[in-house]
Amino acid sequence: MTVDDAGTASGRFSPHSAFMLMRTQQRTDLRIFRDVVSDAHRPDESRTGLPPWRVTGDDLAAQFALGMRLRDVWWTWHDDPDVEGVAFRLWVATTDATSWAAVDRDGRSDDRFTVWQHGPRRLWDETEAAHAWWTSHDRPGPERFGLTVTATDETPWLDSPAQPVPVTG
Repeated sequence: MTVDDAGTASGRFSPHSAFMLMRTQQRTDLRIFRDVVSDAHRPDESRTGLPPWRVTGDDLAAQFALGMRLRDVWWTWHDDPDVEGVAFRLWVATTDATSWAAVDRDGRSDDRFTVWQHGPRRLWDETEAAHAWWTSHDRPGPERFGLTVTATDETPWLDSPAQPVPVTG
């Protein structure tokens, strides 16, 4: 980052910015099953055609971009949950534990998934919007992103500081 005379720092991310991906992995220590989800929650049910592995799979550019957009959100996989008809589940939650979403795969279909959402934020809806934004911007990798930091704020951007990344949360 370069610091100007006013004390504002700005710079691009390295194309090898794997440390940003770690934010999501570090958040799994929150223990979603005990700390976020309650038996008293009555989540809304919907469907999605966006495979959950498209946002959390091997595409590091997608993970990086979604991490820039959804800065207070983390996710974790639950393989073979004890739920009839569910082969695996992706959990998505806010770091303040007020909202969560679960995306279920039945093991038979790769184009339709059940979504459960609870809390003031619709996290899977936000995830889908962030993924669509990333796709509509030609699937940028970390090297196209930057960050500007002032004494009171930090603003991620795409390609130039004049193009702030819309942050959710």
